[in-house]
Amino acid sequence: MAGLAAMPGCDPGSPAATPRATPNRQQLLALGQEWVQCLRGKGLTRMPDAELTPDGYLSFPPADGYNWKEDLSKRKSIIDACKSIEDRYPADAFRPKAQLSADDLRKLGEYAKCARAHGVPDFPDPKQDGSFDLTGTSVANGANPALTDKVHQACKSIWSGKISISGGGGKK
Repeated sequence: MAGLAAMPGCDPGSPAATPRATPNRQQLLALGQEWVQCLRGKGLTRMPDAELTPDGYLSFPPADGYNWKEDLSKRKSIIDACKSIEDRYPADAFRPKAQLSADDLRKLGEYAKCARAHGVPDFPDPKQDGSFDLTGTSVANGANPALTDKVHQACKSIWSGKISISGGGGKK
């Protein structure tokens, strides 16, 4: 759903243990810039530069309020064209995501039920990591803003945290 998407591998997540400093961090930054150049070359011209956080993780800080994750989530052809670069990121490229509690997963399940009741009948249950895989659903390629707002307004009392979306590639 537009505005809720998070690209796999692009979410800086929440604070966690700092990775060991290695000379490979500069190589990681170069790989991040290679991905940025690919995205820009395929049409995501406002994609921000890759940066390393002070603790050595790769990040792509947005500038001027531009939500590159949302923009990119609507452009599957660009994602596919640059995936071979993204696939080369090492496992410790991004800050580890926080672990969800059982209560968080329960709330995300309730959020899914709410989304189904308010206009997205095939909205999936959350995966174990708390993300929602929209592959094959009616919103796999995005939802219209009115529907997104309707679901958000109806369901925000259940879950007001981040909603991570994966998948896409076609509507039912």
